[in-house]
Amino acid sequence: MNVKRLVIALVLSAFFGAGCAYGTSTVEIPGFTVTMPYLLTIFYARLLIGFFVGLCGGLTLVKSKYLNAVLRGAMFGLITSVVISFYGGAVIFIAAGLIYGIITDLLATRFGDRKVVNQEEK
Repeated sequence: MNVKRLVIALVLSAFFGAGCAYGTSTVEIPGFTVTMPYLLTIFYARLLIGFFVGLCGGLTLVKSKYLNAVLRGAMFGLITSVVISFYGGAVIFIAAGLIYGIITDLLATRFGDRKVVNQEEK
């Protein structure tokens, strides 16, 4: 497990989760009442994106490193956002989840992956 990647992904997703919960608390969505448990659910769903991204750095969908990160992030963002979208505002929650997942995985891949150092045998 790459702890550095996990920490980067969790910090980013906590930031996105706080922003998403704050944005949800300030906007009016027809047929939707904002409650504290729902805001915590939004924050938790965004944190799950970071958790999945951090743990699944070795999951390979395609050969390209950064395209792989985009696809992984979009997949995890979609999965976690569908859950919170059932209560209202589906389109914006899913779109934000896709964007947050992609950004989180790209940055975790860029700054959190271990560098392989060639060592000569003596």
